[in-house]
Amino acid sequence: MQTKSPVHLAKNYPKSTLNIPAFTGLRAVTAYLVFLHHYNPATPGSFANQLFAQGYIGVSVFFVLSGFLIYHRYADDYFEQRNWSWRRYLQNRFARIFPLYAWLLFATIGVNAMQGQFVSWPLLFLNLTLLKGFFDSYKFSGIAQSWSLTVEFCFYLSAPLLFVALRRRGALILTATLIATGVGLWATIGQAAWHGLFASLPFMFFYTFFGRSFEFVVGIWLARRWHQNRLPQVRYGSFTGALIIAGCVVWQASLSMFTINPTGLLWSEAVAYNGVLPIGIGLFLLGLLNQQSIIRQLLSTPIMQVLGRSSYAFYLIHIGLITNGLQKLGVTNHWLLFSLLLLVSHGLYRLIEKPLQRLFRT
Repeated sequence: MQTKSPVHLAKNYPKSTLNIPAFTGLRAVTAYLVFLHHYNPATPGSFANQLFAQGYIGVSVFFVLSGFLIYHRYADDYFEQRNWSWRRYLQNRFARIFPLYAWLLFATIGVNAMQGQFVSWPLLFLNLTLLKGFFDSYKFSGIAQSWSLTVEFCFYLSAPLLFVALRRRGALILTATLIATGVGLWATIGQAAWHGLFASLPFMFFYTFFGRSFEFVVGIWLARRWHQNRLPQVRYGSFTGALIIAGCVVWQASLSMFTINPTGLLWSEAVAYNGVLPIGIGLFLLGLLNQQSIIRQLLSTPIMQVLGRSSYAFYLIHIGLITNGLQKLGVTNHWLLFSLLLLVSHGLYRLIEKPLQRLFRT
């Protein structure tokens, strides 16, 4: 095995740490990119508008991050069966995403009911269990952006098994198997068109775990190589990754302005964002892991750590009950709305999310 110089080792984050500061800061950036997608500040019809419209790639960055961090935190314990417990693992993953989500979901439904809106109990069940993300017809119900939680929780449920599959079969075969499973679900139960359950290939590719699986696999692969001290030696990894990410964004933004073929746009997005983009994100994370840079320093600053910890709350409230309330109070400027949501999300993290996590964790 190739030895590394002390200088190189000094640049690496120690693998004993559970939290990687630059990654925590990056979580905040992913949430803010999605905000820019939904509250586009550029002039409609302009190229800048199309660029901001691609902000939903923040979800892709988060999925790659998630793949890395779950492997980093749990893979060694799982392989060595050292203090490993499926119950403890799932309980801690549940505590990470569900309590705040459920609190906001019930608050949303309660306010809607007080305003005279009909409460659909089957739809509430689908939202509460996160099954809604399997149905094209219901994916944006409740808290609209929470469709991604279905994808994330599918990953949580399967992650330890994916660790084994990656070790035995490799990243490409694992990804191909997961995508083929999604295509198979579309070709079978999807043909029944039952409330949009795996109803179309675009839905499968963009809104389900199977279609988004390469993002998680890239994160898992990178974490595994890191644990093995076999990270690829790429000079200017973050810069190279940023160029690939920017290239995908510019390509899709340009295509959105000039194409008249929506089918071609969709398949271009599948190739660029489901295939090429995760590689760029992986290279960007690689640079954050083993190279000192201004980007790494900025993402690791105390303010970015605070923003990163409250980014999940920000993501859950940037569309929905709280935003609607602020807009009814006259907050129409997007930057003012952004600033107020930062304050509210920090309060939610300190007063609700963090205490509930402690309550449910083992």
